[in-house]
Amino acid sequence: MSGRILLLSAVVGFATLCQAATDPLPAWRDGAGKQRILDFVREVSTPGGSHYVTPAERIAVFDDDGTLWPEKPGPQGLFALERLRLQAPQHPEWQNQMPFKAALELQGRYLQEADDASVFQLVAVAQAGRTQAAFRSDAREFLGTARHPRFQQTWTRLAYTPMRELLAYLRANGFHNFIVSAGSVDLARILASETYGISSDDVIGSSVVATLREEDGKLVLRRLATVHSLNDGAIKPLSIDQHIGLRPILAAGNVRSGGDIDMLRYSQRAETPGARPQQSLQILIRHDDFEREYAYDEKDRASLNAADANGWMIVSMRYDWRQVFSFQTAEAPAPAPADAP
Repeated sequence: MSGRILLLSAVVGFATLCQAATDPLPAWRDGAGKQRILDFVREVSTPGGSHYVTPAERIAVFDDDGTLWPEKPGPQGLFALERLRLQAPQHPEWQNQMPFKAALELQGRYLQEADDASVFQLVAVAQAGRTQAAFRSDAREFLGTARHPRFQQTWTRLAYTPMRELLAYLRANGFHNFIVSAGSVDLARILASETYGISSDDVIGSSVVATLREEDGKLVLRRLATVHSLNDGAIKPLSIDQHIGLRPILAAGNVRSGGDIDMLRYSQRAETPGARPQQSLQILIRHDDFEREYAYDEKDRASLNAADANGWMIVSMRYDWRQVFSFQTAEAPAPAPADAP
């Protein structure tokens, strides 16, 4: 009898190992959401299928802050605040000028509630006059050494594990992944390259005006305090068209200020009369896990309302993810209660 029990245990253990090895999304809890992703990828990547999409058209776009890593506070805000504090003695006018006054007085509390436009303005002004090379060097050092005030981890370790898995799964199935950020394109490029393996060429983000100057016989780019483009809201589809030239078939954003609604709507394939219908997938991350990350929603529920109206996939951090960060212990799969949001 004991031999049979040992044999059965070995079989079960082997089956478990095989399942883990073949599951491309182990940090996602089994359920309708995870299955929807698996089915979508299989349908668009199976040659001869009714929903097959050629590799050249398998474009996936991802917001970053709040979708790939935390946004409360986001990395660009903390980076701007560090430089702002250093520059404050040379700018006494900031003591009475918004948003600098609020940022200097409230520090991290300001970043928790400030919108993307206000935070990026801090980045633009705090780094004005720096060369692009110096800015990028500072940004790389900050992202490699600065620690999140709550999690006490460097930013390269704050990637959401389920989203890293999703990006890798898509890449393995012929997708071309892009980051479309409302934050600084320079910071996003560093994090994308080092954390997700996404080339800097495949990152679209907000930018400042720069000027070309000759200094000591060399041409250098210096940053100005003027915002060139804030890549948010309705600008995201325009940026996607300008930089990629193809409409994505997968888009992922998160619930916060409605800034990803237009990007997700743009990724929905409108059927052309007489043409074969094409599949698409829209993913909206909901921050509802106050224990492992944060819990917050939009006051007007704009993103959730858009998701309900358009049939988008709403991902609950609390109920759909077994693990949020790699430094946290993965939880055993557990179904959401019947009254879960």
